[in-house]
Amino acid sequence: MNDIAAGAQNVRKRFGATTALDGVTFEVAAGEIHALVGENGAGKSTLVRVLGGVVAPDEGAVTIGGREYRLASPHDAIAAGIVAIPQELQLVPALSVAENLALGDLPACRLFGVDVFVDRARMRAEAQTHLAMFDFAPDADLPVRHLSFAEQQILAIAKALRRRARVLILDEPTAALENREVEQLFAVLRRLQANGTAIIYVSHRLEEIVQLADRCTVLRDGRVAAVVARGAFNAADLVQAMTGRTAIREATVPATPGGMLLEDVEPRSDAIHLRAGEVLGLAGLLGSATTDVLARFFGLAPRATIARVNNRLRRLSTPIAAIDAGIGFVPPSRKLGLVMNQSVYDNIVLPSLGLQRLGRGAGRRRYRRLVSELMEFLDIRPRQPEMKVSALSGGNQQKVILAKWLLRRVDMLLLDEPTQGVDIAAKAKIHALLRDFAARGGGVLLSSSDFSELAGLCDAVLALRHADIVARIDRTEVLSEERIHAAVA
Repeated sequence: MNDIAAGAQNVRKRFGATTALDGVTFEVAAGEIHALVGENGAGKSTLVRVLGGVVAPDEGAVTIGGREYRLASPHDAIAAGIVAIPQELQLVPALSVAENLALGDLPACRLFGVDVFVDRARMRAEAQTHLAMFDFAPDADLPVRHLSFAEQQILAIAKALRRRARVLILDEPTAALENREVEQLFAVLRRLQANGTAIIYVSHRLEEIVQLADRCTVLRDGRVAAVVARGAFNAADLVQAMTGRTAIREATVPATPGGMLLEDVEPRSDAIHLRAGEVLGLAGLLGSATTDVLARFFGLAPRATIARVNNRLRRLSTPIAAIDAGIGFVPPSRKLGLVMNQSVYDNIVLPSLGLQRLGRGAGRRRYRRLVSELMEFLDIRPRQPEMKVSALSGGNQQKVILAKWLLRRVDMLLLDEPTQGVDIAAKAKIHALLRDFAARGGGVLLSSSDFSELAGLCDAVLALRHADIVARIDRTEVLSEERIHAAVA
């Protein structure tokens, strides 16, 4: 393909005994949307880090605009024209729209050739100019925390273009977006594409890839398994290339709910009643407060929640109180559920430290065996319990969070976007695990922006609007993605 904007040529990268990339060649052209897909641990994150200057390859080269570059840092990559926008946006919530857009390159007023102070009028004007490209006109002085996630994403893209990005890397950009906002993002990307920006699009949502991408590169076990052009592939083809298997079809087993595990005792418009053996879903558009429901049962609300847990009245004022009550929580951001500078082993055993002394004797050996078994069962790659959890891919980090609650043997799991950034095989594994957890008498309360996930996984779904439960859709009725959309709209 002509006019290659950036690429990786025969790149190899090892982390200890693990080969993350094994001779990978990848190219994206100017004005092209090139998707990058693969299972968790296939090498996507490492390739993106190499292109973004986060890690240096052991062998091979990065090329930008036909020139070979040695990128020692993300700053080097940005200076060369490559900007990566991670799934967890790197914005400062307390700063304004204009300040975030200019951060790192603040316009200054000069006096006698010396920068004296920040030119705020120019900063606001530049913000309005750059955001107008996306038909987005927020108050330039508005703190970013007041923007929706979709609006923050547009701000992050505008910031990249302000830095004169020729190549834009987007990692799971639609993971927290509803359908209307996905369409808005796609319109922005097509506009950038028409202006000649090269876009590397990383996603596990394969139907989006089929709809959006001009080309798709599939990685498997650190190697390129396939490179296919628009019109020559569908979602099933991508699954086959990613896994070597045909698409995984999940069978929904009807649940037989038991006694009440978790219920509000105070009257509320979002009162929850969760039974043993039940997978109960929460659905809502942005701002519907589904996350708040989960957070309050884990002691994260400003005011303590009084709930009946396993027929005992509990005051859930802190996470410790919730864990003691047998409740585990998978937050929407992995950074909130893991200690990133600690090992996989330390993260998995962390909630269980008070149950048994982990010295040098039998207790520690037992826990090491259990951690190894959980890593095998959940297919956490690589199988290195001493590796820092920050070195794992996002999907494998998600599995580590689940592993720690399985080791703790909690009675209830609260999950916020449980399969966000997880590949199709891992998603099926997590769904099977949650059903098995419920079948053994546990209770699952989960929120997901993927309504097809809720329709396929849950025994019932509660639809929320503005923190009020407005409908309950049971599997005994017709529990479908369409009905969920209609209920929350």
